[in-house]
Amino acid sequence: MMEARKVQKVGYSTLIVSLPKDWVEEVGLKQGDIVSFRRESDGGITIYPGLTRERESYRYVLDADLCDQPNLLTRIITANYLTGHDTIQIISKKELSKQHLEEVRAVSRRLTGLGIVEQSLKSVTLQSFVDPTKFPIYGLMRRLQIILSSMVETAVKAVVEGRTSLAEEVLHMEEEADRIYWMVIRQLLLAVIDRRVAKEVGIEGPMHVVGNRVIAKSLEQMGDLASHIAQEALKLKSDAKNVEPKITKGLVEFGDRARLLIEDAFNALMKSDVKKSNEVIERVAASEQLERSLTADIMRNVKEVNLAVGLRSIVWDIGQMAKYSEAIAEVSVNRYIEVPNDLCMWEKVESREAKQVRKAEA
Repeated sequence: MMEARKVQKVGYSTLIVSLPKDWVEEVGLKQGDIVSFRRESDGGITIYPGLTRERESYRYVLDADLCDQPNLLTRIITANYLTGHDTIQIISKKELSKQHLEEVRAVSRRLTGLGIVEQSLKSVTLQSFVDPTKFPIYGLMRRLQIILSSMVETAVKAVVEGRTSLAEEVLHMEEEADRIYWMVIRQLLLAVIDRRVAKEVGIEGPMHVVGNRVIAKSLEQMGDLASHIAQEALKLKSDAKNVEPKITKGLVEFGDRARLLIEDAFNALMKSDVKKSNEVIERVAASEQLERSLTADIMRNVKEVNLAVGLRSIVWDIGQMAKYSEAIAEVSVNRYIEVPNDLCMWEKVESREAKQVRKAEA
């Protein structure tokens, strides 16, 4: 929101501009406090409450020789990426092992914008080329939600129709979902340490970092569940095509319910629709009855043990997705009451000390 202020002169040469009262109250500024100025490339100035410094530049050096457990190097590199470290160097006193090099290449493919810029026998340097301000947090999470909805629909279809090609496509989609998820987490952690990044990516306050972390993790977990359904579809192959139509129809219906819950929960969050969020939570509870009914039908009618176990696992996966959508809806409800509204008005209560002062003055 743009707001115009008149420049005034104080003394012989000092020019001042007053700060908006509502902003001052919102950030808790008072006389004598410090504010920071950032000069922008377009000639403007951004003001931050408190002392804000530019992030210092580091190269983060990882000792590969100490990463002597499977995938430990992968996790250390990932942790550096998530916490906003742009230049990561992996070194070894002798030579980097084949396993370490494979982990470095794999993790660089998995994380958005991370690439190998230098390599020798004893070291590899990774560089992140991502400009965090170019990736709004809610745009990333929307992309993740859309991919997830498609994964759910495709995975269930792969099971019911016995099409392994669809199951394999879900596994490819999970790779993209994981890349977006890691990018979301990186944005959230950067927003904690850099107010400029927080503002640029659309995070209005520290509480939103926590809520968005819950939402992102819920979406990521649902992606893992959809991937597991695809893996079960590959194991079952065409066996599920011989199951009673009542069961396969129930699987499709249950999958559609879970997918709509995910979409509705996220849409309610974006629109700050508390009633829609509440409706999602109620529907999650109702979906548990369908899960029990499907499970009972499988146990009663599917005689082949491996097929029954696989179908039961798929039903459980879908049920867990429905429950994760409830977490998104709960964040939406919590966010709705962050400001006064028709459902929850704010009334300032006078403290006991203030009452005593007022009575004394009277």
